[in-house]
Amino acid sequence: MKQPPIAKLYEAYSAIADHRVQQPDVNRWQITSSDTAQYYTVISSDDAQTFSSNDSATYWQGYPGYPILAVWLTLGVLPINQKILPTFEKINWHARNEAVHNHYEQAINQFLSEQTGDMAKIIQQSLADQMSQLATLNFTIKRNRSPKK
Repeated sequence: MKQPPIAKLYEAYSAIADHRVQQPDVNRWQITSSDTAQYYTVISSDDAQTFSSNDSATYWQGYPGYPILAVWLTLGVLPINQKILPTFEKINWHARNEAVHNHYEQAINQFLSEQTGDMAKIIQQSLADQMSQLATLNFTIKRNRSPKK
């Protein structure tokens, strides 16, 4: 499985914090974007070993984009750090990324600068640990053509 950039995990945390992950049926989830302009569809195979999404990162880059990561957080594949979750509420990653011309690290640094020093360190360590966990996962990632809202 191709590794996503860490920025996608930050975006996934915001989707969880804002309750933007909905599960209309057993193998399908809808994740609303941070600017609420559209939603993405994540579909899992019956054995939950293959996940597909119609977000741009998954579709074009082949790694699990933030919608799949948000589903994995929801399912407990990756544990949610409840201590840091509130800091991700109401973060419009779309606007932040656009403002820095999709230089994700700049958007992350801006977000971290808005946290207390201790919280910023906790967030960075927690998500770095989760990136290490991601590297051990063995899922198949595919794209799907579900229509976007």
